[in-house]
Amino acid sequence: MNSKYINCYQATAALTRAFFEAFTMGIMDSLYPTEDTDKKYNLRNIKQAMLEHYEQIADAFFMIMFTVFIRLNYRDVEDAQQRLIKEFANKQPTMPDYLRFACKTQKLYDAMVTEYKQNFDYLLRGKFYHVPEYLKQYTHGSQLSVADEPLAINLMVRTILKAYTTGMKLSGTKKLSLHQPSILRLLIVNINLLINNSQLKAGQAELNDLFMAACGNETNMNVMLNTLDETYKELIKEEGIISDNDKSN
Repeated sequence: MNSKYINCYQATAALTRAFFEAFTMGIMDSLYPTEDTDKKYNLRNIKQAMLEHYEQIADAFFMIMFTVFIRLNYRDVEDAQQRLIKEFANKQPTMPDYLRFACKTQKLYDAMVTEYKQNFDYLLRGKFYHVPEYLKQYTHGSQLSVADEPLAINLMVRTILKAYTTGMKLSGTKKLSLHQPSILRLLIVNINLLINNSQLKAGQAELNDLFMAACGNETNMNVMLNTLDETYKELIKEEGIISDNDKSN
C-alpha cells in the first residue's frame, strides 16, 4: 500500500498538542493515582501542576520535540545534522534558534510557536485543549509541505510516550510505571487528529476498532504497534521504566 501524506502544519499542530497533553497527564497520573478523571483533571489540579512546572516545560519540549521536528521536516537526517553544524558555526544559538532550524521554514516555526502558546495558555487556565476547540483554532498552512503517514505516526507515538514519561519523572513521585488507560487514550485521540483531522465519533467500540479508525489502515496500525514496542524498550533502558501498565504492579 502506498503511503498517504499529511500537511506538515497539521502534523506540527497535532504533535505539539500531544506533547502538552501527554506531559500534563504524566504529572497528573503520578500525583493523583485515581480512576476518577473528573477529580484528577480538575481545574485547580491542572493549574497548580502547570504553575509548579512552569520553568521546566520549555526545556522538556525542546528535548523531545527538536528531534521530532527534524525528522518531520528533513528527509535526510544526516544532511540536516551537517546543515545544522554549518548554520550555527561560530554562533551561540538559543533553543528558539534550534527549533526554527528544525521547523525548516519561518512560517512553520511561527505556526509551531502559536500552537505552543495556545496549548500552554489552556493549561494555565486549568483546562486541556479539547478536540473541538483545537480543530477550529489550530494553524493551517500550505499543502506543499507534507510528511508521509507512517513517519508521522512513528513521531506521534514517540512524542506521547516520551512526554508522558518526562511529566511523570518531573512530578517528583518516583513513579516508574505508565498508566495504561491514559496512554491508550492519548494514542487514539492524537493519532486520529494527526491522520484524520477530526474527532472520533461517540459510541462504544472495541479498542482494536478505535485504533484502526484512528490509524486509517493496517500499515499505519502496524507502524504504531512497532513504534510502541521500540519506544517502550528505550524507556526501560534510558528512563528506568518498569511497567507499561501500573495496574500490573
